[in-house]
Amino acid sequence: MERRLQKAAACVEDSSSAIPEEEEESNPGAGMPYILISTQIRLETGPTNVGDEFSDPAVMNYLGARKTTVLGNNFSEYHVEEPPRLVLDKLEKIGFRVLSMTGVGQTLVWCLHKEAE
Repeated sequence: MERRLQKAAACVEDSSSAIPEEEEESNPGAGMPYILISTQIRLETGPTNVGDEFSDPAVMNYLGARKTTVLGNNFSEYHVEEPPRLVLDKLEKIGFRVLSMTGVGQTLVWCLHKEAE
């Protein structure tokens, strides 16, 4: 058993060194091809969540989103007061396309993708 654990640990060490380290970007969200937006079913007229703290600031600025942190959360989110339909229209104008949409409990979620330029 101990021998198997040693082999597994060695395998993990070997495979982790094969993963190329990416250069740290000043903005890890810049140029990200995916975006998630969501809203509560009873709030279909807004507000709409349009990103997290790592979202592309250029896209968030284009949407007119403001970054907020809810008391008790250790993360930030971007919100707009507009309904999801208007947000989807704006994102389509800059090249995003809806990949999927689902309902999770009382939340509606859209996943969008933008092709590389």
